[in-house]
Amino acid sequence: MRLRDLEIFHAVLQAGSVTGAARLLHISQPAASKALQQVERHWGIVLFTRSAGQLYPTEEARQLEEASQGMLGQLDEVKRLAAGLRSGEEQALKVIATPAIAQQLLPQALGQWRRRHAQVRCELATQHTREIVDALLLHEAELGFTLSAPTHPALATRALFSLPLMVLAPEGYWAQESHNVPLPVSTLAGVQLVALGTHDPLARRLDSLLASAEQHEPRMYDHPPHIITRVQTYPLAAALVQSGEGLAVVDALTAYIACTTQGLMARPLPAAGELVLSAVWRRKEGRSRLAQSLADSLARQAAQWLTPAAKA
Repeated sequence: MRLRDLEIFHAVLQAGSVTGAARLLHISQPAASKALQQVERHWGIVLFTRSAGQLYPTEEARQLEEASQGMLGQLDEVKRLAAGLRSGEEQALKVIATPAIAQQLLPQALGQWRRRHAQVRCELATQHTREIVDALLLHEAELGFTLSAPTHPALATRALFSLPLMVLAPEGYWAQESHNVPLPVSTLAGVQLVALGTHDPLARRLDSLLASAEQHEPRMYDHPPHIITRVQTYPLAAALVQSGEGLAVVDALTAYIACTTQGLMARPLPAAGELVLSAVWRRKEGRSRLAQSLADSLARQAAQWLTPAAKA
């Protein structure tokens, strides 16, 4: 069984016709038809039944589809790796960051960095941490920024700045003098919350904190917080707070941006701990001078925004 046979088989499965498979494979329709016939002959199995111009997979084809998905996925990763290595010959700094970092912190830091590296071409992308790991391993990016440092053995991390977790609320929710004053977790009793999806480390931490508080705080036990909406990104959580959906526990970067641009209020939630803004790169290759310089700029920008002495 050849890898090309698998590509043809899966292209027909995906497209539902030889014509559609030909477009996916960038070959002519007669070439795709002949290739499918050869696959069925080589494998000795009828893979599709034909009716009114459409191809319908047989039961044998469905079983082969399930068994071969992993192999095809590995082939796609090899192709992506080859493309990443090939494009890496060009002089460009490829950076990937989570949405909370990419929203405003990275553009600000890049502006500072650009004054010293005016001629360097950059490619910027936004993804969640799991996808950042894949992009780095496949050489699709050189440097990643995240609030949840991965522990993959092929990757190295550098902590840039510690970010307290904040409770975000609409304007006027608290008295103005209580803005930025630490908030006891018990004050969330009975509150409607917007939270990150359960895949996110912050979401799991918040769920654990609230469950523990419900056991030990009578007020929380009688009136537990109610998570009414789960979202994928911190900026979306802030937008929902602004719309009146509820309060949200977010990182300090999101809180800073929301308070300065959307007029929201924020108070630290010490019981929830901190997140760490981190730079990530491939351990084997180390950090380039350009990547190191951009990480330094990002750390300085975070400190400028979030350090009380710097804002005073």
